[in-house]
Amino acid sequence: MSDAIPLETGDFTPLDAIEGALDWWREAGVDCDFSEEATDWLAKPEPEDAVAAPPPPIAVAPPPQSPLQRALEQEDRPLMGGPQTGWPDTLENFREWWMTEASLGEGALDRRLPPRGVAGARLMILVGQPEQDDAEGLLTGGAGQLLASLLKAMGVAEHETYLASALPSAMALPDWQELSRARLGEVVRHHIALARPQRLLAVGRGQLALFGIAPEQAQEPLAIECGGTMIPLLSAPELSQIARSPARRARLWQRWLDWTA
Repeated sequence: MSDAIPLETGDFTPLDAIEGALDWWREAGVDCDFSEEATDWLAKPEPEDAVAAPPPPIAVAPPPQSPLQRALEQEDRPLMGGPQTGWPDTLENFREWWMTEASLGEGALDRRLPPRGVAGARLMILVGQPEQDDAEGLLTGGAGQLLASLLKAMGVAEHETYLASALPSAMALPDWQELSRARLGEVVRHHIALARPQRLLAVGRGQLALFGIAPEQAQEPLAIECGGTMIPLLSAPELSQIARSPARRARLWQRWLDWTA
């Protein structure tokens, strides 16, 4: 038996007890404290008066509009072209107005492309809107190259054509019926009247709505009144559709021959 006299609790201070306990663990090889739960030592303590953030508001879809409400809303929108008394009366002035009149289209004015050609042309080519690759002017991209090939086959020289678009700049998925109600059709008729072409080739059948022509009439011989003059009109599919379909090219060629016979 050991002759050591056991120490009483009062023989050492609390600090001595803590240091002794730590020394005991160090001699046992344990010098770290482990826990199964991670501790974020950098987290800022939350104030006692902190409250939870309110939940995000629930999105509520607007109530559907009745046909009458939509009609009234459309009537409140400004008509394209502004007051008709201020429309230009010469083709030269029209081109300047076409590039600057804010009500004719959306977006930056520098995205607009002017028409090309002279008044009294043998053939006016009217497309719905400029193409995305028309970098150097209206119909100067890939669609313009196809059109140039078609006109060459048709025996129409470049100086005999007047190139124009119904919209001054490209618009994503234009609603031609809505644009017609906004008076774009009247603007286009005014443009045609100033250009005074002998014939009109409308490329893209969606824009026929601007003249009140139904899609099923696209294959028929057509004519539209512009400034008191009836202009013969031939409707053609979009140039991109013509490029992809030999059958469409053949039908367009035959209709052209019948139209110009």
